[in-house]
Amino acid sequence: MKILLDAREADSNTGTGNVIRNLYPHIIKQDSKNIYTIMYCDTDPFPKLKCNKILSPKKRGARFTYIWQLFGLSIFLNKNKFDVFFSFENFVYPIFFKKTSIICIQDLIPLTIDNYYDKLYDKIKYKIKIGSLKFIRSNTYISTVSDFSKKEIHKYLKIEKNKIHVVKHAICIDRAPLFSQKYLRKINIKKPYILAIGGGEKRKNNKTLVEVFNNLEIKEKLVIVGNINRNNSAAQFDKLDIKDKKKILTPGMVDDKTLRSLYKNATAFIFLSYYEGFGLPPLEAMSFSIPTLCSNRSSLPEVCKDGVLYTDPFNKEEIENKIKQIINDETLRKDLIIKGRKIVKSTSWDKSANSFIKLINIIDNARN
Repeated sequence: MKILLDAREADSNTGTGNVIRNLYPHIIKQDSKNIYTIMYCDTDPFPKLKCNKILSPKKRGARFTYIWQLFGLSIFLNKNKFDVFFSFENFVYPIFFKKTSIICIQDLIPLTIDNYYDKLYDKIKYKIKIGSLKFIRSNTYISTVSDFSKKEIHKYLKIEKNKIHVVKHAICIDRAPLFSQKYLRKINIKKPYILAIGGGEKRKNNKTLVEVFNNLEIKEKLVIVGNINRNNSAAQFDKLDIKDKKKILTPGMVDDKTLRSLYKNATAFIFLSYYEGFGLPPLEAMSFSIPTLCSNRSSLPEVCKDGVLYTDPFNKEEIENKIKQIINDETLRKDLIIKGRKIVKSTSWDKSANSFIKLINIIDNARN
């Protein structure tokens, strides 16, 4: 079969970009049966990868890209006689493509969280994406990232479970750089500290963490990575009521080397998000042997298994007690580190690619 892999977002510094850069090469190297073509924007993201490559007629982020993905992309795929189209970006569905599409739905966050978008443009765009699924064909399949998301898609979109296939993530982050603490000095952070990620985004729930930390008497500082407030922010971003800016530090967005340095030198990692389609940050923390306190909601117990300490993300008293426990209980810390390493080792891009190839085989068998 002729398969087109959409890599237009491969050069972006996002979770989607990271997955594309890691997953696609493993798929192509493992599957010698099918013919793969990578569609990219501007610069080839895989110069050393031997496969067919084609320049996208439409750049990512261009005006009305999502409209082109519904109609123009269909014409492009039909003209080039592809058998299968796959994009890891959420809800890319060429509705008039005659052959098979694999639609990736990583999560249904804007559908399940009230008022996630405050801009009319974003609301309309998401409704168009959801609406495109009304045209779903019998030869169209859904790819998602966890069993939790599979259940959500079936529940909210009424898509048959046998049409939804799980392709789980692996770790996207490299080892910390040598002399990692010099990167911390650049952002004026010293040990000991507890690390959190997600800035002020509502579902990441760092507002609750700040409220707990404002009244918590421990020597460790709290470092929250990510945007706290931004101009024209969407409704999902909250202001964090930080009382002591020496105790709670917000370096904003950081580069990869700094992030890896922050992971490596943290006393603990806290992730209180109440909705994740998958949830890579706790796995990343476990890969650095950092004891992790994690929300017990959505996909996180499925992904993290017994490698983290769980808490109710809205119970402030419980969160406070669990923070003290994960800092002071050395037996617990060692146990979490050991279990976390095992969980990280059980994930790999080869396994992710193999799950995708199994779906391709199902599609091939259905054609014959």
